[in-house]
Amino acid sequence: MEVVKCKELSISYKKGKVQAVKGVSFKVERGELFIFLGPDGAGKSSLLKAVCGVVTYDSGTLRVLGRDPNREKEFREVREKISFMPQGLGQSLYKKLTVGENVDFFAELYGLAKGEKERRKELLLEVTGLKPFEGRQAGKLSGGMMQKLAFCCALIHRPELLVLDEPTTGVDPVSRRELWKLVYESLKEGITVIVATSYLDEAERGTRLLLMDRGKEVAQGEPEEVTKTEEPVFLVEGEDYLKAYELLWKVSRSVRLKGKRVRLLGKEEEVRRVLKGLKVEIRRVEPELEDTLVERVGLKRVKVPRLFKPKSEVPEEAVVVEGVVKSFGDFKAVDGVSFTVKRGELFGLLGPNGAGKTTLIKTILGLYEPTSGRVTVAGRERGVKEVVGYTSQKFSLYHDLTVLENLKLWGSLYGVGRKELSEKIAVGLRLLELEEFKRSLVKELPLGIKQRVSLLSALLHSPPILLLDEPTSGVDPIERNQFWQLIGELSREFGTTALVTTHYLDEAEYCHRLLLMNRGRAVAQGSPEELKEKVREKLGKPYFLYTDFPFELEEELKGKGFKATIYGKKVKLFLKRGSPLELLKELKTKVNRIKEAQVDMEDVFVFATKED
Repeated sequence: MEVVKCKELSISYKKGKVQAVKGVSFKVERGELFIFLGPDGAGKSSLLKAVCGVVTYDSGTLRVLGRDPNREKEFREVREKISFMPQGLGQSLYKKLTVGENVDFFAELYGLAKGEKERRKELLLEVTGLKPFEGRQAGKLSGGMMQKLAFCCALIHRPELLVLDEPTTGVDPVSRRELWKLVYESLKEGITVIVATSYLDEAERGTRLLLMDRGKEVAQGEPEEVTKTEEPVFLVEGEDYLKAYELLWKVSRSVRLKGKRVRLLGKEEEVRRVLKGLKVEIRRVEPELEDTLVERVGLKRVKVPRLFKPKSEVPEEAVVVEGVVKSFGDFKAVDGVSFTVKRGELFGLLGPNGAGKTTLIKTILGLYEPTSGRVTVAGRERGVKEVVGYTSQKFSLYHDLTVLENLKLWGSLYGVGRKELSEKIAVGLRLLELEEFKRSLVKELPLGIKQRVSLLSALLHSPPILLLDEPTSGVDPIERNQFWQLIGELSREFGTTALVTTHYLDEAEYCHRLLLMNRGRAVAQGSPEELKEKVREKLGKPYFLYTDFPFELEEELKGKGFKATIYGKKVKLFLKRGSPLELLKELKTKVNRIKEAQVDMEDVFVFATKED
């Protein structure tokens, strides 16, 4: 049975001047996990709001549980059977109410009887791990815990349709995995789930997905179908990988430099022709969702002008952190962390919410004095302002000023001369495609545009070192790729050093080295490939098992002591010894096919934090 049926739907704002959705069609079957994927401004949120009756559509047809959301009187009959979690951490919660009070409020809102309310509340708080925090105010929870509480409130009355708009944005990978377990638990209860996400790996967890761009459908179907690309995908690596990266832009619009590897789509004869004579290996690999997205949308080559070349040199060891401890009373936010970032290196700092990443960044900046240990930045222990460009985790520019006013203020605070500042702002606005927004108030900008403004403000004084705290949080995959192109260009061409924290594990591939933190401590350090190899050594070889019964297969595999994770209609399994074909003979759940998988950065992250 179709829970949602949408045909040729169009949605506009500002009296038709802004077309958010342009003739999109899709169907969601009962019990399905349907995913919306696409860049900022693709129209995902508008579609979800139309499904929930929050916004009205202009043309086409839409039926949700058999009712038309545009007809309020008719839609009222099914409204309480739908739960909607809007975009943003804890947006549906009341921050001054406790965890328990928030759940009680939503239960009463939906008219649950006292006995049923208490039973459901107990179950949901237990499943989400929030039971010990029942008396804590919602506003004092971490991002991951806030989203778990929002799940509880959305599920308290057992809806027929659960609609989630980017529920894991800004949430660390461990909490993300826990939130997805809640999604799968909802599916087990027979609830139909629709999710919009900017995480490419999450899109693969759905039974079907709709890829959108600029209000239109780009592709639709099962993840395996959507992942198919028109052109083959290649991986290029070897001594001359940087030369290869530059040359490949002549034959492809989808070139991505990830660490010391280049990934692209293109015609094999053209790829081999432009790389002839270089010391590189060219391998054809299977496409991923990112490949599909960049093939359809395309990437632009980012070239950073010499205007942003750092004015001062830094030592070979650009940032040195030695045994740093930062305590607040009896609580150690950072506990004996040591690492060195080399000049020109892209260094990634990963860890769950509360791991101590932001505290460590602020200690490196000198905003916090270390309780013990030592930090040197560009050879200095103090007065690092002029050699560092910083973007904070929470957008820190002035919301009531325009983009231009913010940039002028920021540049003047760093002592950039008027003429130089004017030139840098003009060039930077063109470089980051911000010219059309320069007279807009910052508070009116989409998140991706705000993050670009924040990055430009950090570059205005041409610092040799960048400290970027979750600079791409909530930004779509194409925007994020452009950001990493720019940072990579600064690193290669001008020797700029960047220390970046991120929750997007695919971004870890862009870094030369990584440090993983948990509970204030460093738990793993190395290049992405070195960290993946450690997981392979410990857990074994990964496989995907395709099945029509993923929940049953996961439970059976875990019952046999294997590490298994659901991804839509497939289950990822790590096998230390033996063949998966031998395992199949022992399984009761039917497996349709087996495919070798890769260790990804989520596996690395979860393994390191769980081991700790």
